[in-house]
Amino acid sequence: MVISEDYMQKMGRNGTNENRKGRLMEQMNNYRIIWKKRTDGSACLLRVYGEFPCIRLPEEIGGVPLTEIAAYCFAPVTHFKAETSDQQADIFEEVVTEDGYSVKNLRELAGNAIEEVEIPASVHTIGNCAFYNCRNLKKLYLHGKIDQLGSDAFMNTTAFHQMMLFYSPQTAGGADKILKQITSDLEVVFTEDGQVTAKLLYPEYYESYDEIAPAHIFGRSITGEGFRARQCMKDGKVDLAGYDAVFAQACVEESEQTLSQMALDRLCYPYDLKEEHRQQYSSYVREHSSKIVISLTDKKELSILQELYQKKLIDDRNLAECMKRAAEAGWAEGAAVFLGWQASKRTQRKNRYEF
Repeated sequence: MVISEDYMQKMGRNGTNENRKGRLMEQMNNYRIIWKKRTDGSACLLRVYGEFPCIRLPEEIGGVPLTEIAAYCFAPVTHFKAETSDQQADIFEEVVTEDGYSVKNLRELAGNAIEEVEIPASVHTIGNCAFYNCRNLKKLYLHGKIDQLGSDAFMNTTAFHQMMLFYSPQTAGGADKILKQITSDLEVVFTEDGQVTAKLLYPEYYESYDEIAPAHIFGRSITGEGFRARQCMKDGKVDLAGYDAVFAQACVEESEQTLSQMALDRLCYPYDLKEEHRQQYSSYVREHSSKIVISLTDKKELSILQELYQKKLIDDRNLAECMKRAAEAGWAEGAAVFLGWQASKRTQRKNRYEF
């Protein structure tokens, strides 16, 4: 799954414009937070109660910085009770509600009740199984550097396919730690100063173990280039040249849908993209342009189509396919835009040959 450009425009290219801020802040108007104080005096988040499945965590709780998300923090309630039953004397709560609002209306935001979580820059530690069994968690917004990530922190987060990081690929922010725990498709979006700078799709991969000797000796088998792509890190920073080099072998193993998205992400956001790799991605898009433009038209990805058309990665024949597809779907806006691009190109050609 992918954060579309249309989505980015609606939400702001860095995902934090006033529309999204207003939505998340509104959801946090009424909330109850259970927390404990760490030995260094900072706060460790234990539980959140709120109204909506999208959570924007505060940087401070009880006047102290929030630095840790506890083990099983967002896991189902049974795990939370087991973790905190022996610590009641050290647990605090912060309740914020509007006038006349009853705290009884707040629900526990854990398990299947959460869909998005925005983690502030103050948080540096995520505990064991923190998001265990959060099967509806789709997106994670991460502002700071994660120094410690507990084991199985994202176990069974089967819908988690998008992660937005508010720093560059050359920052050691802990993305490598999270990627190692997610074997399914995960697109990582890097943003700086309100602009998307890079998008990288890490494909799904599978691990299996086969017995290769009577003495219970097992051989490890890995299927999918997503594993190799995740290893392209140096000191916690993304090795973009290494990531791009994976694409050649990925063309043998991965689906056309996955390969198309990998190529489009790198071409539309060519952060530190070397010429040889730009050519390999461009060649792939041109060779599969018919299916790519149909898919993008179905998703109404106008900005990506425009980027491809301007870079001459799709031609007039592809544009005609887009117009036909848009007309069949009753997408008048798209058909009109495609027609405008075509007319503009004709005008440019005409002017070029007028003396």
